[in-house]
Amino acid sequence: MKILALSHISELLGGAERSLLDILDSWSKDHNIQPEFILREPIKSLAGELDKRGWKYHALRYTFWSETNPPTKAEDLFNHSTLNSQAIEDIERIIQKFKPDVVLTNSIVCPWAALAAHFQKVPHVWIVREYGDLDHGRIFEIGREKTFEDVGNLSNLVVANSNTLADHIKQYVNETKVTFLYNPFDIEAVKRQSVEKVPNPFKDSTSLKLIMTSNIARTKGHKETVEAVGMLNRQGYNVELCLLGRSGDAQFSKELDEEVQKYGLKDRVHLPGLVSNVLAYVNLADVGIVASQREAFGRVTFEYMLLSKPVVGADSGATPELVETGKTAFLFKPGDVQSLMAAIKKYADDRELAQAHGRAGQKRVLALLGGEHNVEALYQKVELITKGKGQSKPEPINFTHRWLDYQRNAKEFIKTSGETSLKKMIKMRLRGKAKSAYWRARSARGKLTGK
Repeated sequence: MKILALSHISELLGGAERSLLDILDSWSKDHNIQPEFILREPIKSLAGELDKRGWKYHALRYTFWSETNPPTKAEDLFNHSTLNSQAIEDIERIIQKFKPDVVLTNSIVCPWAALAAHFQKVPHVWIVREYGDLDHGRIFEIGREKTFEDVGNLSNLVVANSNTLADHIKQYVNETKVTFLYNPFDIEAVKRQSVEKVPNPFKDSTSLKLIMTSNIARTKGHKETVEAVGMLNRQGYNVELCLLGRSGDAQFSKELDEEVQKYGLKDRVHLPGLVSNVLAYVNLADVGIVASQREAFGRVTFEYMLLSKPVVGADSGATPELVETGKTAFLFKPGDVQSLMAAIKKYADDRELAQAHGRAGQKRVLALLGGEHNVEALYQKVELITKGKGQSKPEPINFTHRWLDYQRNAKEFIKTSGETSLKKMIKMRLRGKAKSAYWRARSARGKLTGK
């Protein structure tokens, strides 16, 4: 099966990119697949992983149809529109040359491969890994409802990464097109990585060691977790916290630092930053924290459980779906520091309970990965689509492709106008006015004479 996959970024940072590789790696073990990728410039670390596998990629420039800070200036809107129109046509040319059996879009961030597949009448599968607005604060250019409707209209199959997210999507997309996948993991690779030597961020061998492995952001619950750790230590509990990941918000980093200073946690809260082997750090911890306001899936939740770590998770999004509260995890009210502190305290009071929940968590995640919503089941669905037996989609209206020319025509006009001399421009405008005056006079004369 020939698969053309679009990744909205070319850096191997988030769960979306790693999960896409996991799916295709799994398929490549059991099936004859030939993937090619479309990566967004500038090209970064994801390209290196593709090179290792011998998988070809195409570097293109494009922007998104949902942003945390969308463009508002007319010039920026025009430039983005021109760039994305060109990207669609470039992807069409790639489709014509590569002749994929299916086009795959990873993440809801941009629709350019979906549109190119639509115009070329090639089956398309959309893997949705986030809510967009409810979890990451992204603003949909045409609104949530119309965006998800287009996701459905442009796809033969829409794949969510949890049942919870699938139910959300079904509000806007024909439910017969929607399925979900518990993303596969290379379990042996997880185990190998987890035992590699890394600098131990924790200082006290007797402390309850907590870890968070998501990029540091306001919506991920880091501030509430630091505050909960501070309050527990004030109550006499011995708790440390390691925050892994990149922080792109200077103001939020300052707020976190203020919380650390407020509770005297300089030697209790550790920030190693972005590390290459997250799993080895997880292996050094006792408890994994998932404090996001709403997780569409929670790759880190599965990673904690695979490494036999109990979870303290927000009672929102897909987290309650993945864990079993009181058996593999304790849940807390999202954003509620007191509720979070109470959940952590249960493990601080009973270390043996934490270990038992960790062992049960590993069994839980292995059962989910081996269930009916696994990677092989998804392959079978995609294969049916490539054979014309899956869900159909509307045929494109031929004229809809014409809008791709408009931005290029406008850009050419602007360029031509800029190169035209002032004297020539005045002459052209006077000629235009003279023509208008001539036709107005002729029209008026025709009315008077009745001709």
